[in-house]
Amino acid sequence: MGVRVAEFWHAMLERGSGGCAVVRPLASGVVLSAALLYGTPCFAAADLWGGSVAVTSDYVVRGISRSDDRTALQLEVHYLNSSGLVLGMFASNTQIDRREPSDVELDGFIGFAWTAGSEWRGRALLSHYAYPCNRHGSEYEYDELDVDATYQEWLNVGIVYSPDAPRYLYSYRRRVGVTTESAQISVQRPVWRKLSATLGVGYSRFEGPDPDGYTYWSAGAAWDLAPVSLALSYVDTTTGAKALFYNAAAHGRWTGTVIWRF
Repeated sequence: MGVRVAEFWHAMLERGSGGCAVVRPLASGVVLSAALLYGTPCFAAADLWGGSVAVTSDYVVRGISRSDDRTALQLEVHYLNSSGLVLGMFASNTQIDRREPSDVELDGFIGFAWTAGSEWRGRALLSHYAYPCNRHGSEYEYDELDVDATYQEWLNVGIVYSPDAPRYLYSYRRRVGVTTESAQISVQRPVWRKLSATLGVGYSRFEGPDPDGYTYWSAGAAWDLAPVSLALSYVDTTTGAKALFYNAAAHGRWTGTVIWRF
């Protein structure tokens, strides 16, 4: 379900003497698509490179599986400068159409991250998604704008907009690009030492012929063993997701993810 992928417990990782790092979450089994979240109240004093490697049991974006309920290996690298400019690349194996061979999702992103006092972090991120290994790959390509804010490391709210998200219309027997909007909110609270509970809910709406929308939500737990993190999530969607995405819509699905940040 854009936080590409996006989980609230993936936060900025403090490095060295008070330095700051930006991490782009990979698996989004909790509730967010791939997104940038923040954990320390300042930006790095110098240019910073970083990234993540993850293995997830199912690559889920806003309640929709992009790997056909199969394991996905994901890699991300990013650059952050002292003014808040963020850019990078994300890659994951995918299986959007089970009738086609396995594909690769490539995501290039650029954006800006900022802080407001010691309690609020924010960021705006523009991404382009491509699927070069699929013979219908160009039909799946789309752009997305993701804006979100985090309060005191436990509350995250965000909105996502795409002008050309892919949607298959059976009545037209073809895939078209349509406008989509999503809004989501998630919370993370520590329960024991480095173990946290997570909860999130969001809503996505697809315009175009026969417009429709659906609600997605998740609940789970995350264990921070920096630089490694573990997460387990239960993901579900309302019936509108099935009407839009058929078997790709998560329904009472468990996902597990292991991430190593570097």
